[in-house]
Amino acid sequence: MKIRPTPILAAVLATVVGSAHGSVRSEVEETGRRVLIRLSPDTVVHVDSEGGRWLVPEPSRRRITMVDMFTARILHDEFEVAGLQSLEPLLSSPAARADLAREIGLDRWVVATFPSSALASDAAAQLTGIGGPIEAIELDGLGGVAASPPDDSWFTQQYGLRNTGQNIAGVDGIAGADVNVLPAWDWTTGSDQTVVAVLDAGMSGHEEFADRLTPGWNVPDGTDSFDDECSSHGTHVTGIIAAEGDNGQGIAGIDWRCSIMPVVVVDGCTGFESWVAEGIVWAVDHGADIINMSLQYGAGTQALADAVAYADAAGVIQIAAAGNTGGIDDVQAPARFPETIAVAATDNRDQRWSSSSGGPEIDLAAPGWRIYSSAATSNYVSKSGTSMASPFVCGTVSLMKAIDPDLDPETARQILRATAEDVESAGRDDLTGFGRLDVNAAILALDPTPPAAGDLDRDGRVDGQDFGLVLSGWGPCPGDCEDVCPADLNGDCTVDGSDLGMLLLDWTG
Repeated sequence: MKIRPTPILAAVLATVVGSAHGSVRSEVEETGRRVLIRLSPDTVVHVDSEGGRWLVPEPSRRRITMVDMFTARILHDEFEVAGLQSLEPLLSSPAARADLAREIGLDRWVVATFPSSALASDAAAQLTGIGGPIEAIELDGLGGVAASPPDDSWFTQQYGLRNTGQNIAGVDGIAGADVNVLPAWDWTTGSDQTVVAVLDAGMSGHEEFADRLTPGWNVPDGTDSFDDECSSHGTHVTGIIAAEGDNGQGIAGIDWRCSIMPVVVVDGCTGFESWVAEGIVWAVDHGADIINMSLQYGAGTQALADAVAYADAAGVIQIAAAGNTGGIDDVQAPARFPETIAVAATDNRDQRWSSSSGGPEIDLAAPGWRIYSSAATSNYVSKSGTSMASPFVCGTVSLMKAIDPDLDPETARQILRATAEDVESAGRDDLTGFGRLDVNAAILALDPTPPAAGDLDRDGRVDGQDFGLVLSGWGPCPGDCEDVCPADLNGDCTVDGSDLGMLLLDWTG
């Protein structure tokens, strides 16, 4: 018979056996399905004849009391209500240096596993402070291997993606002042089902993304021609969003797989707000999921505001550059409209770029100073501006859409704000909003399912592309196989039939 405690009984028992020490760590990146519990010094996990596990004092150290047994069963019952799947010692076999482990308390940790991170978090929170056998309780940290950078030739120039403190144009950066995208690529590198409309001055068929361009539209000319008309501005923006990564050349964008819809809304480098309004409606009506607008307009007409509202009501997520006026209360349209995600610019030291427009409309910031990206059809150049910051956020939203196709504009905004890294001053400010973009934190906020082992290109499917990657890597892995041999699924440093068989088990087609 199980003993179900009343609140009074639970309180009495907690008082009798003492109070717990420690706290629950609830950061999203550390929230897994496991709860770590350190038992009191005189407590162990006891396994009964039926395989049940109970937290009870070590008999060799002191006598088991009725209070101990009541407390143990209360804890076990509470865990069962939360959906406890298993309760096991942290160490599957005792540490070789048993005395040292006992002195540190390492031998007193047990692991409770639950069906979901939410249940684990709830169980840990409820049991914090219960006392008795529990000395400390915390959520098990969730992470993984240190992600390797892609092999693109100029990746080291992309401080916005990975800042190691490298010198950019004579200025030493600060390590970590980047958008933290490398670990996010372990979850996804995007999906061709996500359509990103780039409202700009056109774009070239650059080798980094030419094969992912969809039919587009030129609003001023009334044609489907979308040649780049403004010194590779649109091509540069698109490279930040979507240049193919890990392809042995050039640069890497945030999303390596998304489809790109070119929409020309200026004639040369300038144009009317009405052209932008028409371009927004055209993109929405032709299937865009996300719209990037690296544009700035001073008037902010009602016509443009209405077009932005149209896209928002249709569920299309809109990201816009704050503007390059340098004003501290001068966010430009369309970023100033409440339906858009307004992006300011930072540099390689996590400081606001001096010409970035500020104001209460700013949601967050992203690197925008000396950003290296695509130009013409096969070149690469550096450009500065909030025009360069906006596509970092756009690419992030595209990755988020690959994980959650139903992601809506307001949820996207709230996640980006909540996960941004505070960089300018404590709390939200008018220069960088809620902080600098953190791609991995935004992805983890969606609580994604880990990709299948066979999904080598992280596009959400195990298909012919992954099959080809296995074949191309066939044979012994060179050097440190862990870093250079992703198709070695079973970890034996050789890509062979065993790895192919594992891939086929995950096959989705």
